[in-house]
Amino acid sequence: MTESGDATNNDTTGKSERGTYNTAQSGSTVGIQAEEVHNSTVYQLLPDASPREKYEVGVRYLEHGVPSRARELIDDAIAHEYDGGEVRFHWMLAMLSKRSYRDLTPEERQNLRRNSEHLDNYADDEWKWALRAICKLLDCLTEPGEDTVLALKELRAVQPRQRDKIIRHLDLVLTAGVRDSLWAETREAAERARLSGDRRERVWAYFHRDPIGPRVRKPAGKSTTAGDSFQAMSWSGLFVLAVGYIGWLVLAHAALLPVLAYLLALVASCVAARHGLEWRYRRKRLDSKDREYLGRWRGNRTPEGGFANRVDRSFQHYFSTYVPAAADRETWLAQTNGIRNALRDEVVELYRESRVDVERVNWLIQHLVSDVRRRWKTGTLLEYREHYRVAQTTKISCSLALLVLLPAASYVIVTAVRTNPLPAAAVTLLALVSARASSVRWSHIIGERWRLVEDHREYERQSEQRHAVYRRWKEKLDSSRPSENEMEKWLNCDKTMILDAALRHYQLAWRDIIAHAFLQTPAAHYRRARVSGGPWRYSKYAIRVFLITQDGVREVSTELDFERATTADEERNNFRFDAVSSVGVTTTGTYGYALQLTLMNGPTRNIRVTEPVVSGSGPDENPDVFSRMNLDATGFAHTLHILEGIAADGKRWIDRDGSVRGDPEVAANQSPDLDPIPR
Repeated sequence: MTESGDATNNDTTGKSERGTYNTAQSGSTVGIQAEEVHNSTVYQLLPDASPREKYEVGVRYLEHGVPSRARELIDDAIAHEYDGGEVRFHWMLAMLSKRSYRDLTPEERQNLRRNSEHLDNYADDEWKWALRAICKLLDCLTEPGEDTVLALKELRAVQPRQRDKIIRHLDLVLTAGVRDSLWAETREAAERARLSGDRRERVWAYFHRDPIGPRVRKPAGKSTTAGDSFQAMSWSGLFVLAVGYIGWLVLAHAALLPVLAYLLALVASCVAARHGLEWRYRRKRLDSKDREYLGRWRGNRTPEGGFANRVDRSFQHYFSTYVPAAADRETWLAQTNGIRNALRDEVVELYRESRVDVERVNWLIQHLVSDVRRRWKTGTLLEYREHYRVAQTTKISCSLALLVLLPAASYVIVTAVRTNPLPAAAVTLLALVSARASSVRWSHIIGERWRLVEDHREYERQSEQRHAVYRRWKEKLDSSRPSENEMEKWLNCDKTMILDAALRHYQLAWRDIIAHAFLQTPAAHYRRARVSGGPWRYSKYAIRVFLITQDGVREVSTELDFERATTADEERNNFRFDAVSSVGVTTTGTYGYALQLTLMNGPTRNIRVTEPVVSGSGPDENPDVFSRMNLDATGFAHTLHILEGIAADGKRWIDRDGSVRGDPEVAANQSPDLDPIPR
């Protein structure tokens, strides 16, 4: 960690709990790891919305860090005669949030003064007292000699919920004296609140993709046709005719022993057929399951980056992670080779479609692997072997029936041939051929019927199980996912602590600070998510704080891991006012913005502010409004105004102010009226 003088010196060797991170620097690429848009009615505004509904949505935008959108909606509500002390209170907050007094246009300043002149028009309640406190704070900026002690007294008399909002949204407006008095309690409150609400155990849910619904592979359709049934019945008919003719020949012999042998052969053939069908079916099913469960792992041979490839990686990850306790990893992976193949193929088959991210099906992969581990631990992973094991009674019954059938049938055939040699020989051959043909076909037909019954039963079981797992996972995500209020509160607390660390490092008090600005942009390799109609929020931020003092600019940048509430890679840069050569804004692609800061003796620094493509905007969202909303959330406008003022006038910008007196922070922000946010 180093500090630089007039030129920037980038040293990003800091580490956090998760290892080394690299903050995006000049020329770097900020990569999206994942993104999600959650369906929500937080910002829902129907075309025929009433003024009150517009006001309420505007207040939500204000509380969630998008004051520009809040101003538009609250202005619209007031224009349609929805007014009052509470409305005007939030209107003033929206006017001043993330802006200094200098950032206001002359018309906006005039509107603020006009609002303070009409305080008596509002009901005498807590909202009016809060409005009066804001007006007193603004008087400290516009009227020379205004007592900040009185303004502070008015502020402390306000109810806590209004006072907290004033301190938060007027962060760039409060005078140094007021901030000095409030800073200790502001910092302590931020320190208490930044991990509140079980933050570290819940933030992940905000950035997690909404899971795709459960699917189960449907049983394979019946492979038999009407032709198979016709052939089976035809061959069976021929067999019955042949056996009947042999029986007639035996009866014609009129001897008791051949008749008994004939009847015994019929009974034995029925027993052998019944148990033989079951034996063959179970053996066939067992072989099929063995190929599925005990096959060899084929490895990852799918194209890199494709859906099947990512499913492969997920299965490998979860099988390597969910190793049963006291089990050898290599043994576990070897014994689950085949089932990994089978489950992987099923998931790919069920979900292989366009725009399906593997993260949306990881809940199912995790469940499948957990189920395999559970069955492995309980010794039931290969329970199908027991289920399809052929019972000894079946084997004995079939074998005994065949042992009886062969001599009995032979004796009957010999008797028939003696009675009528040529017809008996021909019919015997027909009986043997038709018996084999019909048994093969009936074995296939009956086996398919049994398979379908079992497969449908397994389908219903898996469907019920997966739907239950999906519901539990969805409920966990919904219950864990933080609200927009919580996300914005935690982010503000993080920024407060970063600012406090900067003040402590430089040993600065608020009376030493002329102005300050925050710029929050996505860090490298981030995940992002938002609710419908809201701005993007990121799992990792690059937070930059600019502290303007009489001696120059102190810049502190750090990477904030928002999910873990940790910071890393802190970098500090110091430069004089006259060291700033130029400040510019470049657009990249559609709606992409980057800030260019050039120092006299240093390279141009390109700070990516927003992404070049407005991906994720809904079909009903205006891309211009969406872009402006995300740009507003970064604090870009105020930062640009300060840096442009420094670049244009150097240190003289501190004293340049013909319209506002009484506070150095206001004078510090004087620069030509600019509106960098597209409208």
